[in-house]
Amino acid sequence: MDYQQSWQRSSDQVESRLEFVRSVYLWLMGGFGVAALGAFSAPFIAAALVPVAGRFLVWVLFGAQFGSLMFASSVRHRKPLNRVAYGLFTFVSGVIAGIIALVIAQASGFMPVFMAFGLTGVVFLTLTVTAFVSKKDFSFLRNFVIVGVTVMFFGSLAAMFLHMPAFSLVISGVAVIACSAKLLWDTSTMLRTDDFSDPVGFALSLFVSLYNIFISLMNLLGGRRR
Repeated sequence: MDYQQSWQRSSDQVESRLEFVRSVYLWLMGGFGVAALGAFSAPFIAAALVPVAGRFLVWVLFGAQFGSLMFASSVRHRKPLNRVAYGLFTFVSGVIAGIIALVIAQASGFMPVFMAFGLTGVVFLTLTVTAFVSKKDFSFLRNFVIVGVTVMFFGSLAAMFLHMPAFSLVISGVAVIACSAKLLWDTSTMLRTDDFSDPVGFALSLFVSLYNIFISLMNLLGGRRR
């Protein structure tokens, strides 16, 4: 009897974990869909904002994205507000990605954009399969990720303030490596956690990593072609 109950609990745990992982990736795909809507509407939003924001457009968009990310992170456990916040952040991120893609396309053509998109997909699939197959705990990457993300954040601000294209390319390289490590760490954590109440939070973390990888690859490939 005890054996049967133990087996039943184990079976229920596996089923709950599978449902949790499925929910995380559904949220992630939904975020990509909303981001695509933002990217397609980017030219119209940029045209509306340029007369108002002028040369401060970059900082307005950065403030909107950072603010929506903080909002989404703070309400990740509060339904249905977490859905609204997640949708807002992914939409703003899509708008910014669309504007960056248009700027790069004007200078170097659309090939760097398509290549960055394809490479981001390859990175995502490779690291996801690695985490699923190896079943390793990649939490040892924590300190590396923290340092890398810190360098990426402040380095990006410095590159924008000081208008240093070459330094921006270096920071993009750091971002690709740091966010790839974070993607691997987050995926392994998702597979090992016993708390199945926060699929939105995990989807948000995965989305942020993939977004930064995509933007950084666009910058690297576009900058190399220029």
